[in-house]
Amino acid sequence: MPMDDRKSEQVELTSQEKLESLLQSSRIGMIGLVVAILILAGLIHWLRSWYRDRDDPAGGPNEILNQMRELHLEGDLSEEEFRSIKGQMKRPRD
Repeated sequence: MPMDDRKSEQVELTSQEKLESLLQSSRIGMIGLVVAILILAGLIHWLRSWYRDRDDPAGGPNEILNQMRELHLEGDLSEEEFRSIKGQMKRPRD
């Protein structure tokens, strides 16, 4: 019977070693997956901010000036305010 005990211990050890090996490889895989997800999230964030920075909602100085002119004609801007804005828009920027 002692022989059977040794065999069962060896089988138990190899099973335990296999389980530990499987758990270790699972941990490595999970860490790799988490790193990959974080990198992907960072890349998506960078791309979205890059596209937002390129998108100019005003369209440029001429469009802004036209909008200010409309506000002036509607009476929402005084003559003085419109001239001030127009002067600032036409000044060369450094």
